[in-house]
Amino acid sequence: MSKEEKEIKNNETSSEPEVTSEKPKKEKPKKEKKPFNTRKLKYGSISVAITAVFIAAVVLLNVFATQLTDRYGLKIDTTKEQIFEISDQSVDYLKGLKEEISIDVMTDEAELDSGSKYYKLVKEVTEKYAQNSDKIKVHYYDIDKHPEIVTKYSTYTTENISRASVVVFCNGRIKVLQMSDFYEVETNYQTYEQTIKAITAEEKLTSAIMFVADPNPPKVAILSCQQSDAVTASVSQLPTILENNGYTVETVDPLTQDITEDYSAVVLAAPYSDLTETVTEKLNTYLENGGKYGKNLIYFANFDQRETPNLDKFLEEWGIKAGKGYVSNVNKSELLRIGIAGLQNYYVVPQAKLTSGNETLVKSTDLPIAMPMARPLELTFSEGDGRETEVILKTSETSFVADENTTEDNMNDLPQAEQNVLVRGSKHRFEGEEKISSSIYAFGSAFFIDYYITSTNALNNQELAVNLVNKCSGKEDGVTITAKSLAVEPLNISQNAMRTVSLLVEVAIPLAIAFAGLVVYLRRRNR
Repeated sequence: MSKEEKEIKNNETSSEPEVTSEKPKKEKPKKEKKPFNTRKLKYGSISVAITAVFIAAVVLLNVFATQLTDRYGLKIDTTKEQIFEISDQSVDYLKGLKEEISIDVMTDEAELDSGSKYYKLVKEVTEKYAQNSDKIKVHYYDIDKHPEIVTKYSTYTTENISRASVVVFCNGRIKVLQMSDFYEVETNYQTYEQTIKAITAEEKLTSAIMFVADPNPPKVAILSCQQSDAVTASVSQLPTILENNGYTVETVDPLTQDITEDYSAVVLAAPYSDLTETVTEKLNTYLENGGKYGKNLIYFANFDQRETPNLDKFLEEWGIKAGKGYVSNVNKSELLRIGIAGLQNYYVVPQAKLTSGNETLVKSTDLPIAMPMARPLELTFSEGDGRETEVILKTSETSFVADENTTEDNMNDLPQAEQNVLVRGSKHRFEGEEKISSSIYAFGSAFFIDYYITSTNALNNQELAVNLVNKCSGKEDGVTITAKSLAVEPLNISQNAMRTVSLLVEVAIPLAIAFAGLVVYLRRRNR
């Protein structure tokens, strides 16, 4: 076959359709494009805008709430003891401040925020003072970065200022506190572990503010004398109580030192042995004040004192006589069970009531006043010749005077009558129509100001004692703040109230539940 014939045959073969076993593929129909949905875009944009506005509103609300909280203290203290709050008494005092006061914490604010509860306590409580008075400003300093603040305050005090210090300052007057002053620590001497038993932040800060706010704080002298161990333990906190209420307290030995007129009041707490005639003469000289009067002695008797003829004679010249024994009560509803630190035990002791006209010495007469083991006090005259006496506190008419021979079997046979347990004896002069007096205020018991008794808010003892000193000193803006105890204290409840509660819980409530159950049972049975 020629070359031309071969090409013709190949062309014929290639023009024939190709035979295959595969099925022909169907073409997919093309999707039709939807038009742009402007409605979805519109509502989607609105949704995003609303979400953005809502988030912005929450952020702004949070910022606003934070500002309000910082300025007005809009926080809720959920602690049982309200350790981050300050009392109405402190708030009322702050309203009367006239000068600018700085509270400078020598620790960085962020460190306080990130620290323990007791670090936060420093910040929260100090800021409460600023929130309740525009006269108080709180600042925080890292003294490593700002040593100049320590240098500034060192010109006003020799006290050590460290990272744990809180400085209260007003017009050149200064009080340096340490953070450890804001709480009381109790040590277990078997394990040597320490636990915080009370919060004293408000007590210390209010006291410091009162101190720096007063350019002339009144001075009180506590006379040193021999005392029984129980009395020494009981009255050991008296200087602290007075200092916490804005007083300058000094200890004076009347055997070797004079009792000068710059003391607005002098305290003599239950001398175990008699005073010398020289000491009683110094007391008379102080009270008479060169005929000007205007001075005060606060005297605490106690049932364990020895014979004190010189002291007794001195008191009788001012119209006061302390009897023997101690006051108790046959009426169990008039009794309180309280702890006495000086005696390291619990005792059942009588209550006492303020006499008419003296109720203003406490803010609330609802709280009881305990008068443990008080000597009965008599008045040797009423008034006349520039002298007068007054009963301030007394027990009820079912009281009696007990001694070492008194038992539960024979106490009902003893005479019952009201007993005076706080009295005043005074001498006075007139300057025009103004009466100027010097007075002796005599308590029947030094245990009246026992540490356990004055550290509880359930009794009026500390408030009465402080307000009496305020009255002696002419100090009208006194504040009585007690520590916030973290310990579980026994409930001060009278015997009569205890029986009533027992009957209610053990008899009345169970009978009421049983009766209700019986009624429900009978009604269902009769359906």
